[in-house]
Amino acid sequence: MLGAVVLFVALAALIFNVFRGGGEEAATSTTTTSTTVPVAAVELFPATVEASSFLNGHDPENLIDGDADTDWNDDGARGVDAWVRLSFTQPVRITEIELQNLFDDDRFKKNYKIQGYLITTNDLSIEISGRLANTNDPQRIPIASIGTTELTIEVKSTYPAEPAGDRPPFNELALQSVRVFGSDG
Repeated sequence: MLGAVVLFVALAALIFNVFRGGGEEAATSTTTTSTTVPVAAVELFPATVEASSFLNGHDPENLIDGDADTDWNDDGARGVDAWVRLSFTQPVRITEIELQNLFDDDRFKKNYKIQGYLITTNDLSIEISGRLANTNDPQRIPIASIGTTELTIEVKSTYPAEPAGDRPPFNELALQSVRVFGSDG
């Protein structure tokens, strides 16, 4: 029994020395860590905005003017296949966008709203698709971009317009604003 214990201890010591370097000076290693401080997302302001179509007085520029009294109305087939393109003078890293339907409850009901969307940027070949809720609360969408100069939002489906009180619904899609967040490229 004593011989088995001695043999076990000798084998353990041999294995320990083989993995440790066999009696040579143990090598030292240095571990370094680095911390990347995330860049705070700020609101980015497009230089221009264009759209597939618009009603007179409801220009696409209204989406980025910061004025709560203006909006964009698409003059297409109830908004399906409508698009909005935001352009930046310098490349930007977009982390998210915020879409705001009409604030006014009656106008919100009476206009078509974006339901399904497809978002692309000109720096990556990633398509971001999803569905918005049928609400007039601001809705944020995460975006993957590393240095784009264009962001395009395509409307793939819409929520229907409804009558508001005794007033009939409109045939147009309406959107209050688009805000873009990220950092300079």
